[in-house]
Amino acid sequence: MKKELKIAITIFAMAFVLGLNITGIMPILSLVSEKYASYSTSQIQMLQTVHYALMMAGSLSIGYLTTRFTKKKIVLAGLLIVGLTGVFPTFVEGFWVLLICRVLIGFGFGIFSPMSTAIIAEFFPPEKRAGFMGLNVVGMGIGTMVCNLLGGFLAKNGLRYFYLIYLAAFLGALVVLLVLPETPVISGERASRIKLNSMVYTLSLMFFMHTLFINAYSTNISLYISGNITRDPGASGFATAVNAASAMVMGILFTKVVNRFRGMTLPFSIFCAAVGYASVLFIPGMAGVMVSSALCGVSLSCFAAMGAYLISVSVEEEAVAKASGVYTIIGGIGGLIAPLVLSSSAGLLGGNTPENQFRIAMAGMFLLGATVAVFLSGRKQEQTQD
Repeated sequence: MKKELKIAITIFAMAFVLGLNITGIMPILSLVSEKYASYSTSQIQMLQTVHYALMMAGSLSIGYLTTRFTKKKIVLAGLLIVGLTGVFPTFVEGFWVLLICRVLIGFGFGIFSPMSTAIIAEFFPPEKRAGFMGLNVVGMGIGTMVCNLLGGFLAKNGLRYFYLIYLAAFLGALVVLLVLPETPVISGERASRIKLNSMVYTLSLMFFMHTLFINAYSTNISLYISGNITRDPGASGFATAVNAASAMVMGILFTKVVNRFRGMTLPFSIFCAAVGYASVLFIPGMAGVMVSSALCGVSLSCFAAMGAYLISVSVEEEAVAKASGVYTIIGGIGGLIAPLVLSSSAGLLGGNTPENQFRIAMAGMFLLGATVAVFLSGRKQEQTQD
């Protein structure tokens, strides 16, 4: 129980900080757009997702890093990078300063975010992992919710104060330093078992598509609210807090959801987002925004937990960190190109507006959910025959 408690505290602390990866600068996108009005909408939206570039580089290095450093040291390094680059725009303003910090922060997220799954896989057998995967998304939900609300409040006193929410990364590093047990570096025969398989790449492709379309929410909801409902940044902060709260509740109920939907848990998570986008398009005012925020939060957390669980049971324990890194990389590409793909696609519908991006994402999520459902059904039939 003592070991389980230590790992639970560690996973929660890491996940809380990882909530900042979801928050990014989402609550203040409309304010950033006003401050840097000479830059295009796509360039402003890119600030929310550009960190995926170095996030992929960080995740790509995970396989190598785990053969040179302990998981604890890797996590601490990632958290410190997030803290330093996240807080820096508080003291030095400018579009390019913010852009560079948003790029660099990705490396920090990239090297510590895959480690949650690896730590869980190292300490627990498959049958005990689902609960910790749920705890991981609960932590992300709470972290995102707290940081969204606090960030929106701080931004009312000045845009630069928003970035103080990244001080949470230093608190997370302190918890990891004091609580997470040290484990040996992967070497020798264990290192030879670091091999991936086709299921890792299939899951990664699903993650790529889900990340591509789910980013329509984070990059557009603030702009949609300010352009159609109210210019109060607190409204955007409240919407994204609802998004985070629903993600948190989903994490708490994750084991029950898996028991209910079993092999169809991933399609369920995808269809939730599709219905969420339909809600913001067809339900007027903040009511549609709230329903959309809740369902997109459910989709994000449920997909994250189930995807991480499937990755952890698809390869040997020694390969989980590398598999999680590859999974993060490919998913990160989806996030990186999301503003470009969504804005270009929206242009085909008559203009790059939040509404058109929501339409593209709604259609994409429905198609993705159907495709994943067919694939998983076929895979289940093959396993039954074997």
